Amino acid sequence: MPRGDITSSQASRIRLYLLGMSPDASVARELWLCGARGPRGTYCAYRDCIQQRKQAAAVVAQSRTAFQGAAGEGGGGIGGALPRAAANLQSLPATVKYSFEGVKHVLAEATYPVTALCFAALRNDLMAFGCADGELWRAVLPPAAASGQAQPTCTKARKMHCGAVTAVDWAFDNSQLLSVGNDGSLCVWDPEDPTFPCIRSVCAPTTSFLCGRFHRVNFSLAMVGTSAGAVEVFNCSTGMLHSRYQVTLSGSAVRVTALDSSNHHVFVGDSAGVLHWLTCELHGRQLSRLKPAGKLRLATNGAGSGAGGGGHAGAAVTAVQYVPFCRTTDTPVLMVAQQDGSLCIVRANEVRHTADLYLRRVVAPAVVSGVAVLSSGASSRSRAAGPGQATPAAATAATAATPLLRFCPTVCPLSVIQDVPLITYGSDDTAVYIVDVTARSFCGPAVPGGSRGGGGGGHGTATGAPFSERPVNVTVLKAHRAVVTAVAWTYDEALLASADAEGTVVLWRRCRLF
Repeated sequence: MPRGDITSSQASRIRLYLLGMSPDASVARELWLCGARGPRGTYCAYRDCIQQRKQAAAVVAQSRTAFQGAAGEGGGGIGGALPRAAANLQSLPATVKYSFEGVKHVLAEATYPVTALCFAALRNDLMAFGCADGELWRAVLPPAAASGQAQPTCTKARKMHCGAVTAVDWAFDNSQLLSVGNDGSLCVWDPEDPTFPCIRSVCAPTTSFLCGRFHRVNFSLAMVGTSAGAVEVFNCSTGMLHSRYQVTLSGSAVRVTALDSSNHHVFVGDSAGVLHWLTCELHGRQLSRLKPAGKLRLATNGAGSGAGGGGHAGAAVTAVQYVPFCRTTDTPVLMVAQQDGSLCIVRANEVRHTADLYLRRVVAPAVVSGVAVLSSGASSRSRAAGPGQATPAAATAATAATPLLRFCPTVCPLSVIQDVPLITYGSDDTAVYIVDVTARSFCGPAVPGGSRGGGGGGHGTATGAPFSERPVNVTVLKAHRAVVTAVAWTYDEALLASADAEGTVVLWRRCRLF
C-alpha cells in the first residue's frame, strides 16, 4: 500500500503493533510523548539542543574557513595563528586553563552560614542556596551580555525548615527545586514562580534528613538519607513515603550522610566511612525497589584520625558525586570526600554492580573547619588557628556538628572529559582550592606546618600514616573573610560559586582564553 494511502487510524494501529513487539521502544515512545506535552518537554529540549549545536558548528566552520583563507593570503599572520592557538588549548597546563578574571558578583543577603549551594541544570544564570538557620534563597543572575552594572536578584523563600538546610537539588528540567533540612523536613519549590512558593512539604520529626536528591530519571521521587541509617524515597506529587531501605544496622548510630544516583544505581555514603550502592529495579515503567548490590569500606590507611574513630572505621563520608565518564579511567567514577580530608576516586562498573578505589589524596582535615565554624558562628574572627591546635573535645564537637557544615568538594564538570579530574573545595583558611588529584605531592611526617609538597592548601599533613599523598594545587582563590563552606560550578564552567560561614556567596568569573 502506498504511504500516502494510509489513513491515520491505520497508522495508529501499525504503530501500536510495532510498539507491542518491543517493550523498550514502547517505553521510549511514551517518554517522547510525555515530553512533547509541555513547552519544555524532553523531546522539545532535545530538538532545540540539536539545532543549537548545528548552528554553533556552522559558525565555527565558517570562522575556520575564513581564518584558513587569511592565513594562506597573509603568510601566517594573525588569521593563521588563532586556529593553532585553539588547537593547542588542550596542551595548556591546568594552571593556565583554570585562571579567573576575578569576582563577578557578591551576594551578601544571608546572615547565617551557607550549608548548601547548587546551580540549575544547564543554566548559568540561576542558583539556589540554603543556610544554617533554615532559610532558602533563589538567585537570578544577569545574562552575560548585560552591562557590568546589572546586579543579581535574590529572593528569599518562605521559611519552612526549622533547622539547617542540608541539601538542595534541581530537577533535570529546572521545574522544581528540592530542599532538605536536618529537622526532618523536605520541601519542593516552584522556582519559576516569582513568589517562589512551596508546592509540597514533608515532615518526619523522629529523624533528621542529612542529604537529599531527586531521582536522576524520575524527579517525582526524592531520595533522602536519615540519621537512622536509612534511605527514604518520597513521592513529591503526593508527599507520601514511597519506600524505605535500611542501609546500615538498625541501632548502630551509623547515619547516611551523602548520596547520589545514576540511571541504574544509588550510591550512599555513611558516617562510618563505607560506600554502599543500591540497584534500581524497574517494574511497570516505574521504580519498583532498591536492591543492595555491594559496599566498599574507605579505610583510613589503618591509623586513627580525628574523625575516623580508629583504623576499623573510616571517617564519615561527607560528599558523593557521580560522574558518568572520566577520561583518566575510561569508566564512570565517584568522587567521595571524607571528613578527615580524604578525596577518593572510585571506579564504578554498573554492568557488574561493582566499585573499586582508584586513588586517594589528602587535603586539610575538615574537622578543623568544623571547629572553626562551630566556635565562630557567623564570624571568622575566632576560628581555629590550625590543625595542630584542635583538641579531642573540639574534634568530637565538630563531628557532631558535621550535618550543618561539612567538607563538601565538587568535581570540575569539564575536567573529567577533557583532561584529568580536578576537584574544587573550600578550606578553613578562607581560600578556595582547585587541585589535580592525579598529580601528587609527597609530604613529610605529621608536624605542625611540615608540608614539603606543593599541594594540601598550605596546611600541615593529616594525622595517620608517616607520609601522606596530597593533590597538587592548580588555582587558589581568595576573597572570603570566613570559612568556605560550599562550592558549586555551572555546567559549562563559566562561573564558580563559593559560600562561607558569614552567609556571603562569591561568584568567580573564569577567563576566556580564546
